[in-house]
Amino acid sequence: MRAARIALALSLLALGLRVAAFLLLDRVHHPDLWESEEIATNLLAGRGFVFEFLGTSYRSYMEPLYPGLCAAVYALTGHSYLALGLVQAVLGTALVGLVFLCGRRMGDDRAALIATALAAVHPGLIAYTTKFHPFVLDSLLVLAVLAACLFFAKERPWRSAVVLGAVIGLCALTRATILVCLPVIAWWVWRALPQRRPAALAVTLVAAALVVAPWVARNWAVHHRLVFTRSGTALVFWLGNNPHAFSGSAADLAGRPLHALLPEEQRQRLFTLDELGQQDHFRQEALAYVRARPLAFLQRWAVKLGYFWWQSPQAGQRYPAGWFRLYQAFYLATMALVIAAVILGRRPETWLVLGFCLAIALVQSAYYVEGRHRLTIEPLLLLLAGQGLARLLQLLPWGKKVSS
Repeated sequence: MRAARIALALSLLALGLRVAAFLLLDRVHHPDLWESEEIATNLLAGRGFVFEFLGTSYRSYMEPLYPGLCAAVYALTGHSYLALGLVQAVLGTALVGLVFLCGRRMGDDRAALIATALAAVHPGLIAYTTKFHPFVLDSLLVLAVLAACLFFAKERPWRSAVVLGAVIGLCALTRATILVCLPVIAWWVWRALPQRRPAALAVTLVAAALVVAPWVARNWAVHHRLVFTRSGTALVFWLGNNPHAFSGSAADLAGRPLHALLPEEQRQRLFTLDELGQQDHFRQEALAYVRARPLAFLQRWAVKLGYFWWQSPQAGQRYPAGWFRLYQAFYLATMALVIAAVILGRRPETWLVLGFCLAIALVQSAYYVEGRHRLTIEPLLLLLAGQGLARLLQLLPWGKKVSS
């Protein structure tokens, strides 16, 4: 109960920090808007799930969950940025509370509270909670999938399988990258159950498919082709694999979008194509580039993987230098504790968290990498950091007495 009260206090601190950051940055009058804003506005205006891009109307530009949330908040509050900011602060706080629950499930209360405190004051998580960007929801739902794994109960396998599948489906509707974690999830479910393992895995997959199915059916009705959660997968692969993608980012070192660097003739041709026609074009261009330079593709993949775990050349350009250095110091300390956790506390839960992180890192790096992409897994890294610091404290003489 004492640990739960401390976790509640840390959650209230997290809420206060996120609301304060939103207000101090004056996001009410100067919101940090992304593509979801246009889609939410179009939904409220009756124009549908539409985003204008490269001279055409995209109707499946991104996953639907976050724009739908924005539209719902706006509909209830008269398009209030303050209301959406408060909702995001609540989501960010829920993430902090979920870190505590996962940390407690993975080990002792001390490790859980350390991870919770780190999540409460994490500079990147606070900063992105103030932006109207899906990553606050992405991070929460990826962590929720991990939590559903950790709380998978062999005494109630069918209910656990349904819950796990439903959370995976919800996460796919805002961050389809979670699907690359399915082998890790399957391994965890397999080891958690003494029998009926294939059936439990099948129930998990069916539950996930049922959650995603309405959006896939909608996309089929709109495009008359199979489009899973978004049409722009080919574009994001091209962004990391084309002659202009020297930095592995969606923009060059001057901040110009890569599609703006295309030859004028190619750009004009793109403007004559519809949504899927443009995506087919980007897919063909990217695959042709990879086939022509397979070794360069693998080398660039490795470079982008390095950027994922540290920073790309453009990292920090949009932030004051002091802010970025604070985040770097926080991240380096976190990774040092993660390494300590892996060395000192090699438990199944450790491999589960590492499996999530490595799978997402590998697949994201095959596309393009921005600093924000690592935020999806940083709450998971904080769980390991909490374990690492707790293990290090146990090595101290007074730490052993406290543990006993």
